Amino acid sequence: MKLSDMKDQSFSRRTLTEWQEAAEKALKGKGIRSLHTKTYENIELKPLYTKDDLPGVDRVKDYIPNVEGKLEQAPKWFIAQAVKRGSWEELTSAMKDALSRGQNCVSFEVGDLDITEGFDPFIKEVVELETPVFSIEKKTAFSIQRMMKIPELKEIKGVMGFDPINENPEHVFEDWLGVVKEVDEHLPNLKTIIINSALYHNSGASATQELAYGLSEGIAYVETLQEKGWTIEKIAGKMHFHFSVGSHFFMEIAKIRAFKKLWQEVLSSYGLSEQAIASSVSCSAETSQLNKSTLDPYVNMLRGGGEAFSAVLAGVDYLLVAPFNEVSGEANAFSERISRNTQLILGEEAHLDKVVDPGGGSYYVEWLSEEVGKSAWKEFQDVDGDGGILACLKNGSIHEKINRVRESRIHDLATRKNSMIGTNIYADLEEPFQAPSSNVGERLSLPFERLRERAYKLAKKPVAGLIGLGKLKTHKPRADFVKGFLATGGIHANQSKECFSKEDVLQFVEETRYPYYVVCGTEEEYRGNLPMLIESIHHIDSTIVIDLAGEIPDEHEWVRLGLNGSIYNKQNILEKVDGLLTIWEEGTDNDKA
Repeated sequence: MKLSDMKDQSFSRRTLTEWQEAAEKALKGKGIRSLHTKTYENIELKPLYTKDDLPGVDRVKDYIPNVEGKLEQAPKWFIAQAVKRGSWEELTSAMKDALSRGQNCVSFEVGDLDITEGFDPFIKEVVELETPVFSIEKKTAFSIQRMMKIPELKEIKGVMGFDPINENPEHVFEDWLGVVKEVDEHLPNLKTIIINSALYHNSGASATQELAYGLSEGIAYVETLQEKGWTIEKIAGKMHFHFSVGSHFFMEIAKIRAFKKLWQEVLSSYGLSEQAIASSVSCSAETSQLNKSTLDPYVNMLRGGGEAFSAVLAGVDYLLVAPFNEVSGEANAFSERISRNTQLILGEEAHLDKVVDPGGGSYYVEWLSEEVGKSAWKEFQDVDGDGGILACLKNGSIHEKINRVRESRIHDLATRKNSMIGTNIYADLEEPFQAPSSNVGERLSLPFERLRERAYKLAKKPVAGLIGLGKLKTHKPRADFVKGFLATGGIHANQSKECFSKEDVLQFVEETRYPYYVVCGTEEEYRGNLPMLIESIHHIDSTIVIDLAGEIPDEHEWVRLGLNGSIYNKQNILEKVDGLLTIWEEGTDNDKA
């Protein structure tokens, strides 16, 4: 077909009913609802969205408030990679190097450095008035008191502060608000009231919980500062929201888009004008800590890249992509460069800095943004009805709600309902083991990392024997599944040759003498051979633990004959492997004895 002919081709229009009929045919009668999924936000997702799902929204007004009038220029974000070093000289050099390599924001953390010693020359050397500053870490934020004494910084712009509500609401809240008032007189262009809802996300919260608690904090600040005599115009201009973006790509886009709409409505309810609102919605994002792992750490690059992509599409003002090896405390110049370049690629090569609200107009994104907003607002109202964010943090109700979602996330990883590559699936036992950093919070991968650490600390490498019954093609699927299952806990597997007789099996056991074996075969082979094999293997060594590949009831007759249990799909990996590792740990203790 000629190109000219192809240009004249068009797809025939189809109705939703026709699509559903075709889908159900492919599903062999299961029904279209079998394709629906429910998220941690308790939102049910459909496989297809149409124009009928579009909510009534004004894209410019609701989701891109910083763009006035016509959509003539795409808003650009600031690359806010936090630079950390062990001395002021190193910090100065690293910050200047980052700025020379594409970073467009002075973002740093002082860490253990003495602010009274070298902060003044550092900030004078790295800051230029046209380049904003960004830091939301507590100790670094207090360095702003020194910046106030440097006259040439009076016009500096950016975000400099921290979230005292999440630090210690009873003792730090009032102290920081005092600093905020003082800073406003000397550095009027800095946003110093920070709502850091990333802390909720990294504890396990759903997108709607993170958004709701962030909004609750925002209103707590508004109410407190109004009592101190601040105008809503002054308060709104000082506020900045910080989020964490996770791996649910569209959910994270919807979360930040929903925030913009809801926060505008909040400010409007306090009497702020539309013109003032347009310049008062400020937000940033960091890539999630919750879903990062020390296991197969290079996969963290892919996770961070996808999360940065969603944050940019959602329209954040500042973005931080954490180094892929930060969770193991091994962040270095290389991983920092990769993180910075991730954002440069999104802008310079993917041209995301040239598009306004790319997700806008998508039936799915628009619908999901509306649903996230509704659910978050309901959760916000629940918090408000229970006395507000400070009361709910103090009585522990927010922690309880977040913890329930967190436990669901871990359970879904343990049963492989969700995947974390290199951690609960496709584990690479050849990858050098790295213990997690004590400075990183309670990530979802930690239970798997702890299992792997137990295996790593054993005096002898834990190896399981896989007994393959019959031809390779009949037992290979189950054997491969078992290998992957065991690998998540650091247990290696040695697979036998094809075993066609009892003698073949016993020869493999005699040659290897592992403390643990898994029999892999078909249901027919199990029924014909398993009782005899269990008895024969235990004649060699009665302490050998035997499992089979495939699910069986705990009270099965084979268990009464000496079978330990089974390994099967959707089994809880954490519980199973925890028990299996004791086989080698007890063996090590016996060897020492």
